[in-house]
Amino acid sequence: MLSLVRRESRSRRRHVAVLAGIAALLVLSNGAVRANDDDDDDDDTKKVLTDPTPAKGWIVTLGGSFQVGPKYDGANSAGPSFMPSLSWRRAGEPAGFSAPDDSFDYAIYDTDRFDVGVVGNYRSGRYSGSSIRLLGMRDVPWAIEAGVFAEYWVIPERLRTRVEVRQGFNGHHGVVADFSADWVERFGAFTFAVGPRASLGSASYMRRNFGVLPGEAALNGTIQAYKPGAGAKSVGLASSLEYAWSPSFSTTLFARYDRLVGDAGNSPLVEQLGQRNQFSVGIGASYSFHVGG
Repeated sequence: MLSLVRRESRSRRRHVAVLAGIAALLVLSNGAVRANDDDDDDDDTKKVLTDPTPAKGWIVTLGGSFQVGPKYDGANSAGPSFMPSLSWRRAGEPAGFSAPDDSFDYAIYDTDRFDVGVVGNYRSGRYSGSSIRLLGMRDVPWAIEAGVFAEYWVIPERLRTRVEVRQGFNGHHGVVADFSADWVERFGAFTFAVGPRASLGSASYMRRNFGVLPGEAALNGTIQAYKPGAGAKSVGLASSLEYAWSPSFSTTLFARYDRLVGDAGNSPLVEQLGQRNQFSVGIGASYSFHVGG
């Protein structure tokens, strides 16, 4: 499951201030050891120390990803999908880490290590016409999910933890909670990340996506009625590898594995008509450019 829009960065004002201070000290020390410097050089140094000019405008990143994954939760067949992406950050702020399966979010409170804010996600539906196995089953339309997120770097720039809690609209009206952790390694132009995933669902969400009504069971003829409860939906692992071809252009390969567990994994929609193991792979690309300032 990929987000429609990815958050590109977190605020790094303190880091920018430190870098500006170091640059100013280097300019000052360089002027002290050069005996032939003139008054103009001294004026330039004073200007750096007393009147720093911050970068202006925004860095906008446009992109998209192509993915092959399950047609719906518990499906035993895969299909392609494409998701566009959009993100932005202030000019001068470094691009932060964001996993391909993060939902779109906006940080309300933002520090070097902790973010909290609002989050949104799109979930594709399940339609009986997509497979003869779903004969008699009601459609589960697409859904928009909105809620809150919190993110904490246990080890700065290395180990990130994240939780999202979202309420569904249209296709389902339940609540979903996703938990993730990512170990991040940077090797030159490469950024590699890997970590576990877990997802919980409310009773309403589980019944809509994994439940079978008596009438549906009778029409289908191959499965029995089933009423799941709230609890764990899946556990899994996600990984990504990004390569920055230039400061403006990058590509990302990503993969995710989920195993449906609990009442979700025991649903006849999964055990008899689908499968517990869910695999997704994809590739994405993004281009960044400066606007304003």
